[in-house]
Amino acid sequence: MRHQLFIVWLILPFMLAACNGSQQESSSPDLPSEIKAGAGEQQASGYVFHDANENEKKDEGEAGIEGVAVSNGRDVVVTNEDGYYGLPVSDDAAIFVIKPKNWMTPVNEVNLPQHYYLHKPNGYPSGYRYKGVAPTGDLPEQINFPLYKQKEEREFKILVFGDPQPYSIQEVDYLAEDIVSELIDRKDVEFGMTMGDIVGDSLNYFRPMNETVAQIGIPWYNVMGNHDINYQAPTDKLSDETFERVYGPSTYAFAYGDVHFIILDDVIHENKAGSREYVGGLREDQLTFMKNYLRTVPRQDLVVLNMHIPVYKEGDGFRESDREQLFEMLSEFPHTLSISAHTHVQNNWFFHRDSSQWQRSEPHHHYNMGTTSGTWWNGLRGENNIPHTMMRDGTPNGYAFITFKDNEYTIDWKVAGSSPDHRMNIHVPRGIQAGSNDNPLLTVNFFNGSSQSKVEYRIKGHTGWKEMNKVEKFDPYYHKLHQRWNFLKEAGTLKAMRSSDTDPQFSISDWDLSHPQPSSHLWEANLGTDWPAGSHTIDVRVEDRYGRTFKDHQLMRVKQPQ
Repeated sequence: MRHQLFIVWLILPFMLAACNGSQQESSSPDLPSEIKAGAGEQQASGYVFHDANENEKKDEGEAGIEGVAVSNGRDVVVTNEDGYYGLPVSDDAAIFVIKPKNWMTPVNEVNLPQHYYLHKPNGYPSGYRYKGVAPTGDLPEQINFPLYKQKEEREFKILVFGDPQPYSIQEVDYLAEDIVSELIDRKDVEFGMTMGDIVGDSLNYFRPMNETVAQIGIPWYNVMGNHDINYQAPTDKLSDETFERVYGPSTYAFAYGDVHFIILDDVIHENKAGSREYVGGLREDQLTFMKNYLRTVPRQDLVVLNMHIPVYKEGDGFRESDREQLFEMLSEFPHTLSISAHTHVQNNWFFHRDSSQWQRSEPHHHYNMGTTSGTWWNGLRGENNIPHTMMRDGTPNGYAFITFKDNEYTIDWKVAGSSPDHRMNIHVPRGIQAGSNDNPLLTVNFFNGSSQSKVEYRIKGHTGWKEMNKVEKFDPYYHKLHQRWNFLKEAGTLKAMRSSDTDPQFSISDWDLSHPQPSSHLWEANLGTDWPAGSHTIDVRVEDRYGRTFKDHQLMRVKQPQ
């Protein structure tokens, strides 16, 4: 008997741990399966089910799935043991299922997830240049959501685009040739996302953009940007009509593994038809949706907010009161990340409890990613007949890979058309005069660098490793590009290239190359001139915020003293 008791005490901790793990997996949210419609509303209801034959219809014998969140963009319910849900809806509503772990929604012919039903019996307003949602008719008796089983690993990788923003079909082709072509048929990426400005105001480019990105061959989620709205809309609520017709609700969520992605339309359009004015922020219904959905999320999982306008951009950027509410909701979650685009520069921003509204002891990381379009597909064309479209902070155009493992993540910036090892540019003046009074600067632009990075250099065979100073200055490489652009402008060359008589293969954008902007990921060191004449190798070593080390090098030529 004493021996049996000893065994029970021995295995009890493991039994309790297993029970706790099981509870965390399900999270057991205290949410109903149905919320009844109120005055002026209708009741939407249906089932979330395992679509075993994948025909997107609930056939006899196909079982409902318990514990799946469904939303109307404000309220969130969780399906009962039969997979049933019920929600109130207005006459301008989107009902959507929130994809749970180890399940997947259908995708359409261009790999856009079909996780929603739009209820708009009156359709979109007349007179819009870009079509919205056509009248949907009466509310169906049942709105059912099919899901397919899929195995989701603890570690997985996603692909993220910022601001493709084409203003012409030619710029859609730039994206296809410069970026999509090197990503086709990759087997190590589970899905992709575009962080807004899918197009540049001309919403009829949604279709060719979707057809192009679909060639990568993975499900693709989209965030709404300020250049994706319908400017003819008289209110912010109607400004996403065309986006909804193509992509579904502009605020939604889904889970993959232990990561919960919450997509937020944070572009508040001025309530005036024809206006292009906007501010970054969130409506009350979006904040309520996020609060309700977070009730379903286990505290140890990773919460990722996805938006277009960065939360750190104030003034005409993101409303401070809305950021405060976001941070309040995230205060219970130890693992968080937020991602944006919009600025056409790359920044890693950290919110700290002692200097911002962030409430936790560990800082919150906001990744304001670079863009696929660089400086709006601008610049002189290179040998590939695509504009040299480096961003204003010296970041080459490209895209991000984010690797998740449990509730941790690693972000990598991939330069379009370049080696995966191309993580920095190193700038050294040509022909340093030995023994002169010059102050030649070594400058390193570590594209995805931050305040949490360490950059060192050495002159091979002459010095040990020396730490470089982080600065906020113009990137010297982009600065020279801008100077050359202005020279060509003053010489009249750009005017000739913009002429209607010019062969299109030599033409350039009507926009001037953007002025340089101080880079947040630049390091420099004064090399001095006390070096033997000849060529020398400068080694650069970078330790990033994830503890990884990257090395690169550049040659330095020293001229004989005069």
